[in-house]
Amino acid sequence: MIKVTEDYKPPPSPTRQSKFQNRSIWYYLKLFFRLLSYDLVLWFFNLIIHTFFRDIKTRGTFNIPRKGPVIFVIAPHHNQFIDGLVVMTKVKEHSNRRIAFLIAKKSYNRRIIGDAAKLCSSIPVERAQDLLKKGTGRIRIDPENELVLIGDGTKFTQDCMVKGLIGLPHSLGNCQISSIEDDTHLTLRKPFRSPKQKIQDKIGKLLSQGTSFKIAPHVDNHIVFQNVFHHLNDGKILGIFPEGGSHDRPDLLPLKPGVALMALGAVTEQINQYQGGLDYITPVSVVPVGLNYFHPHKFRSRVVVEFGKPIVVAEAMGQEYIKNSRSTVDKLLKIITLGLKEVTVTCDDYDTLMVLQAARRLYTSTNRESIPTPMVVEMNRRLIKGYEKYKNEPDVIKLRDMVTDYNRRLLRLNLHDHQVESIQKLNNFDTFWMFISRLIKFSIFMGLSLPGIFLFSPVFITARRISKKKAKEALESSVVKIKAKDVLGTWKILVAMVFAPCLYIFYSILGTIFIFKLDVLPDSWKSKWSIVFIFLVFYGWALLTTYASLRVGEIGVDYYKSLKPLLLSLINAHSDELQIEELKKTREELREKVNEFCNRYGPGIFNDYDKFYKQYNNMDEGFDLEKEEEIKGEEILKFKHPQLQRQISTASLDLSLNNLSDIPIFASADLEQTNDINLTKESSTDEEEDEEKLENVDNKTEGNEGVKLRIRRMMNDKINNANKKNDE
Repeated sequence: MIKVTEDYKPPPSPTRQSKFQNRSIWYYLKLFFRLLSYDLVLWFFNLIIHTFFRDIKTRGTFNIPRKGPVIFVIAPHHNQFIDGLVVMTKVKEHSNRRIAFLIAKKSYNRRIIGDAAKLCSSIPVERAQDLLKKGTGRIRIDPENELVLIGDGTKFTQDCMVKGLIGLPHSLGNCQISSIEDDTHLTLRKPFRSPKQKIQDKIGKLLSQGTSFKIAPHVDNHIVFQNVFHHLNDGKILGIFPEGGSHDRPDLLPLKPGVALMALGAVTEQINQYQGGLDYITPVSVVPVGLNYFHPHKFRSRVVVEFGKPIVVAEAMGQEYIKNSRSTVDKLLKIITLGLKEVTVTCDDYDTLMVLQAARRLYTSTNRESIPTPMVVEMNRRLIKGYEKYKNEPDVIKLRDMVTDYNRRLLRLNLHDHQVESIQKLNNFDTFWMFISRLIKFSIFMGLSLPGIFLFSPVFITARRISKKKAKEALESSVVKIKAKDVLGTWKILVAMVFAPCLYIFYSILGTIFIFKLDVLPDSWKSKWSIVFIFLVFYGWALLTTYASLRVGEIGVDYYKSLKPLLLSLINAHSDELQIEELKKTREELREKVNEFCNRYGPGIFNDYDKFYKQYNNMDEGFDLEKEEEIKGEEILKFKHPQLQRQISTASLDLSLNNLSDIPIFASADLEQTNDINLTKESSTDEEEDEEKLENVDNKTEGNEGVKLRIRRMMNDKINNANKKNDE
């Protein structure tokens, strides 16, 4: 790896054709085995995720570029390592392209996960918080300045680094060091803060009384960025979770500027390296990918993977980045964030999400089974968008309260919404016969699945216990997670991957010993090869029995879910019957109000309101959601960015290629108080004053400040003129 300094200029590279012609046979041989190992690993994990999930649907696969460098920006990161596997398999299935993921070096060095990451050509990223170690002495806050830490028995000049991290015990938060005055005094870049008052009280108590602390060195990300640039400029594709760590929050975590710098840096490096040697610069496509789970941590749940329209970062954007790195990064980061919002279902809080999902179920009550999962996701997204815009309207507030009360009543009766409409009146012979027939079918299917349940039960029990233990540990070490459900699915799969083969081997050994103990085989079969054959037969039998039980058991579970409302219809007392009838009446009233909400506010938000909602409610035969979207998206979205306001979130960072070592790729700490991008249209007072200075500057403005302002104004005018020409 070339060591890059501030005055370093990359040597001119050969043209694209000679670049591939000069590669040796050994290079292509290694490439062949790397691709083979990737495909084998992906095939194995494809079996696993299709066993864990009952249904994996995709939307917008026509948006996946078939060639050229691509960055898949994936969110929300709700299922830890499973998220990457889901996207990898679907991208390979629909485009025959292979993703290399950026992965935390801590995970890269783990067994199983790290081994698979290496075989899949993942790029490791060192994170400062993974290098935290106990510091010498104790620290407390300066009463007069919350940015200053005072040490007792500390060795700040020896142990700490400027731009390194200093952290509190019990994962209460990490802060970056701005400066080190001496062994007992240092200044933080930002004070220790938490959005949770309970945690903030703990932080205040520790820092006022004095506490132990952790330290981590500054991590140089320059080499990682260079590896990413080379990877993209080879025409390959990259996957990244810009939120950093996984979480189970209902909204997206703040994005880091690293993802925007990867696209801009790759294009800029081409501009620097290929000047005069290439007729064109290959653009980098940034594709937002939304992962929409239905109970992500549960076995046999569902997931919808949605690919958004590519954001094409071309030469013009690279040239603009060279001239004004900060504003260009902010523009691109904002567009990426908005792109992710378009393909994900996000809410400000969990309760609101539950209310809007209930509203979506109420909107369609007669044709629930016929609605495809991707359309359910789209309806959820539209309801959330409508609610966020009109949530302060009196009728919307009233509707929310009514739906919340309806959900609480369902919880008290231990019912689901879809069961309410199927509860029938008392003494109905048809209800009794339906209940008996479904009970018999449930008994048959569950009886057929019992052998597999019995064989696999040790794995289920062990995976459940270990995953809960790991979730508890993850929750204790994080202030971002709510219940740490994002780690449950991963640990269930990891435990099953290790324990299930061991269990099958144990069963196979027992079966082989049992066969030979019974002495049922002729003497000619009693050889070492016959032992191996019998062992493999038992292993295959255990594997197939478990899988068959899984498929049959699913049908039994579906019958079981339908028994409860039928049983309630048969055994309810008169008072309960009146309560259920009242619940039905409430449900019908809510359904009408939700329809009224959609009809009143929908046309003002969505241009295709009439067409979409008619299809959603009626599901006309022959309607193909994927085909409809493909017609809309035949022309790939070109990167034509509006004149967005500069963002203040990255104002303290130098976002040029000369400062890549300081740019965060993942979250630098688990405790983040501020967004990396401000999605509002409000500017800070400082920015308004800055813009006013630029407007008022003239040749009479003296001093260095005047020179700087005149140069900046000339650059802005040049960029604006170029944009006008492009628009024309």
